[in-house]
Amino acid sequence: MRIVRYVPSMKHAWDDFVERSKNGTFLLMRDYMEYHADRFADHSYIFTSDDDHDTPIALLPATLRDDTLSSHAGLTYGGLVMGMSTSGADALKMMELLRGQLATEGIGRLIYKAIPHIYHKQGAEEDLYALFRLDAKLHIRNLATVINLMDPIPSSRLGKRALKRQRKGGIEVKEVQTCDPFWDIVVADRKERHNTRPVHTGTELNYLKGCFPDNIRFFTASTATEETLGGAVIYLDRGVIHLQYAACTPHGKELYATDVIYHEIIFNLLPGNRYFDFGSNNEDAGRYLNEGMVRHKEEFGGRSVVYDIYELDIHH
Repeated sequence: MRIVRYVPSMKHAWDDFVERSKNGTFLLMRDYMEYHADRFADHSYIFTSDDDHDTPIALLPATLRDDTLSSHAGLTYGGLVMGMSTSGADALKMMELLRGQLATEGIGRLIYKAIPHIYHKQGAEEDLYALFRLDAKLHIRNLATVINLMDPIPSSRLGKRALKRQRKGGIEVKEVQTCDPFWDIVVADRKERHNTRPVHTGTELNYLKGCFPDNIRFFTASTATEETLGGAVIYLDRGVIHLQYAACTPHGKELYATDVIYHEIIFNLLPGNRYFDFGSNNEDAGRYLNEGMVRHKEEFGGRSVVYDIYELDIHH
């Protein structure tokens, strides 16, 4: 087995492997990883076998800053992207090989964002075992709320109550091709509630939608008079509906328009998926839990899944 740095000529091989992998998603495709390349210097690796240097057997999406390699600083998760045949012993070799490579390059620390199990096509936690063997430490644990759509916990908020609110408010939810109709609402909501700005700009999201039209989806909620009440940005992959952004106007909040959006997306617009992921409820690197936020999401039948980040001292 060998490890080499990714170069742009490997783009096709990289993307092809992500599509065939047991735990890769579209966030780990090169066009998504590189939309903010000016802010995050790519330092990714490809693993191949000794007898076939052209065919990847695993990938590590990564960025480098000072002496810290992150997998991946600009993404929610990174970590080893593994093939269907990757075994527990293979992952041990890969992590040992990676540690040796980083030591050679003078890189002192690895920050490793594991891919949550809800995105795995097959069991893909060989990397977590390998990290344990290398004495990596759990650095950050974020608590996300996820609805199991295959066996949902009954929730009136997602069921009858959502339908009642939809009828009462005359709310229509439809898919749109740009986030422009509702993006200002998302920006205003973030500023009012958290005094922050969204991670993406509307321009970036529209660009990414053009790259991944099946994976990035935009939805609006509006009244019969065509007043826009709110909207949602959905990331869809591997049977997981991930709620990237959702927000409503003050009038939309009075009508519980987001409840209607969730109901329509899950049951009518994007049916047949395995999970609905509301995302994380944490601040301060996982140390603070927004209990009100968790309670709100659990009212829809959501329960907890962790997004883990590990730290490995390379010189240990």
